[in-house]
Amino acid sequence: MPTRTEGSAPPGDRVVWADVAKGACIVLVVLWHVVVKDYLRVDWRVGLPVPGAWGLLGEQLLPLRMPLFFAISGIFAANAVARPWRVSGRPRIARNLYLYAIWLLIHTALLALAPGFPTDRATDPGELLAQLTVTPSNLWYLYALALYFVLAKALGRVHPAVLLSAAGALSAVAATGLLDSPGNRGQVYQNLVFFLAGVRLKPSLTRWADGTSTRRLAGTGAAYAIGLAAMGLAGAQNWPGVYLLVSGLAVAFGLTAAARLARHRVAGPALARLGRRTLGVYVIHMPVLALLDRLLAAPVAGLGGPARALLVTVYPVVLTALVLALSLAAHRGLTALGARWLFDLPRRRAHSNPEGETMPRIDVPALPDRTHVEEAARALSGRVVRTPVLHSPAIDRLAGARILLKAENLQDGGSYKMRGAMLAVGRLAAAGHTGVVAQSTGNHAVAVALAARRHGLAATVVLPVDAAPVKVDRARAAGARVVRAGTTVEERLAVARRIADVEGHPLVDAYDHPDVVAGQGSASLELIEEAARRGTPLDALVVPVGGGGGIAGACLAAAGTPIQVYGVEPVGCDSLARSLAAGRPTPVAPAPSLADGLRPGCVGDLPFAVARTAVRGMVRVDDDAIAEAFRLLLLDLKVLVEPSGAAALAGALRLDEVTGPGGSGAGTRRTVGVMLTGGNVEADLVARLAGDRMTAGVAA
Repeated sequence: MPTRTEGSAPPGDRVVWADVAKGACIVLVVLWHVVVKDYLRVDWRVGLPVPGAWGLLGEQLLPLRMPLFFAISGIFAANAVARPWRVSGRPRIARNLYLYAIWLLIHTALLALAPGFPTDRATDPGELLAQLTVTPSNLWYLYALALYFVLAKALGRVHPAVLLSAAGALSAVAATGLLDSPGNRGQVYQNLVFFLAGVRLKPSLTRWADGTSTRRLAGTGAAYAIGLAAMGLAGAQNWPGVYLLVSGLAVAFGLTAAARLARHRVAGPALARLGRRTLGVYVIHMPVLALLDRLLAAPVAGLGGPARALLVTVYPVVLTALVLALSLAAHRGLTALGARWLFDLPRRRAHSNPEGETMPRIDVPALPDRTHVEEAARALSGRVVRTPVLHSPAIDRLAGARILLKAENLQDGGSYKMRGAMLAVGRLAAAGHTGVVAQSTGNHAVAVALAARRHGLAATVVLPVDAAPVKVDRARAAGARVVRAGTTVEERLAVARRIADVEGHPLVDAYDHPDVVAGQGSASLELIEEAARRGTPLDALVVPVGGGGGIAGACLAAAGTPIQVYGVEPVGCDSLARSLAAGRPTPVAPAPSLADGLRPGCVGDLPFAVARTAVRGMVRVDDDAIAEAFRLLLLDLKVLVEPSGAAALAGALRLDEVTGPGGSGAGTRRTVGVMLTGGNVEADLVARLAGDRMTAGVAA
């Protein structure tokens, strides 16, 4: 089934479970550092083996933490590896090397204030130069990511079996201690194979996580435990290949556990959110831990009695939670103060306008045409659902025409907005962007969030304060940061532009974007093709209108054919109708309407430019007509469509008001295509609209 509620989404979603895995790994990294750099250095003076147990636990997790982290990092980097150097070099190589250098200098300065804290630090310029080049410090993860990406891309033509065998051999030899490995160079050697596995085996790893089960979790957990026990009992940690084998079992267990945790109502979302914020924790947590070690060591050592016995048990957990919280707070604070350069490459140079205001360099897009829709359809093939075309004789009788309904309510994300979002976000990801920003009343935001998740990008979406809860929940479940702002498109757009400017991420406009228009048009193209395949080519195409991206795409898809395109707007939300009459985009003060997705206030400039000469006519429908169409779809076709999508059918049922009886095809039976654009609707609204029909029936 192509649509689903987020609460019942499969646990194997490749990015949700990957974020959960990253979140779990950063917790384990911080816990390990807490244990070995603080906890085990305290003289607890208790007759309990608890400190030793914590140390043993940390050691048993060593084969899991960084191998799993790098496997997930490889999965996220897989798409970027296929892109040109000029596109992927900045975000994947230059950015990580920049962050490594910046934070190495910061760590060197801050940790000099805690000379007794046990961690790698440079004490002279020579050591600092070595850490910057060949002997990575405790920030080696960033150093390794840049190096691994270069190797993965440079060796892209090498057969995966050969490449992974060579990287595995390097890991096995490094684990023996035979290679010169000062600092964290040994870790760099050992974990390359896991990053390359993530890049080259992404489909297999994704299928593995998708197929997770309790039995698989128990099996991989047992295999990992047995491998650890056997390695420990035999003292085989340094035997060639043994540690690599155990790490492989650990990664299999970690992927399975992450996929299972992603199902958990509390732990899954919490770890996924943390997994999307690992950079701040990773670079900040060591100075924070050093500070806490300096502040807490003496008071903790001075405790006695029951408090000491309790603290020796829970101290690593409490301190880990505190370090995580403080690191995240520091990251938020630094970002809020404008220090984003600490966490990302400085933005490329902007240019100034004549008044001296600084503006990002933006190319004005050319007006798309039918070839862009055809290209979009090819690009989206296999990446979005080819939704069914429905037909109902009862609806035909009511309309006096053959009605073919394109069920985009069954699309991924619950609406046809997924098409434009996938095309636009995919091209931005290919261009090297690491995040996107969007605003809408709901469906476009959900679609951008889902598309960003599929491409491994961060997403921030701005929704109105009165947005439908189902759309807010879906955007959050897709991993987006949701910002609520105002009730008008102007208010949302102002906030979205400000966020895009601060974060340096492009804004994916819901209407004024050529890729969005072309992507939405692919739905109309599919409907046109399907109608022709059935031997009933379309005479007309009816599309609901909000900001105009959908009807502009329909116009492009129908270009060069005799198909007439009609738009449908709610009464009082008729910006396109007024704009066509005025000859320019004309805003309206949107009236209340059941069709919340059709209330943007003003049609977009780009959609208007496409639609102004291509739209044959507009139909205005009121809430009663929308509600009746909603009930007709629900009760006759058993299809759940949101009111914004049902508005298209309401317009098709009243098409004679615009065309006259029989339309342009008088004397023949017309075939009218109708775009059911979405299905994200609140349960209480469904109950109310369906109940109105039931109540009316009882009263009759």
